[in-house]
Amino acid sequence: MQLRIFFKSFPETTRCPSCGKIGVIRRSRTKNFLEAAVKSSRIANVYKCRECGWRGILRKYTVNKYSFITLFFYIILIFTVAYIITKVLENKFGS
Repeated sequence: MQLRIFFKSFPETTRCPSCGKIGVIRRSRTKNFLEAAVKSSRIANVYKCRECGWRGILRKYTVNKYSFITLFFYIILIFTVAYIITKVLENKFGS
């Protein structure tokens, strides 16, 4: 089982932020430097609605409550392992 912190979302299958219809959003070409920078970051992309003409930036990845639980688990695990390693090294080499 693979735990993921970020989940890939598919903006093409979500609702349009303007008209609310499903399945009408498609990727759009970049028109300026800011949009090109966003696209090259691979975190978001430029989209356009075929119905109402809305055009904007939507994220490709999303974070949900399970992401925070997973991240919290990893942080606790790191601190626990660091504490155990510190205690083992203190017992072996003394301080």
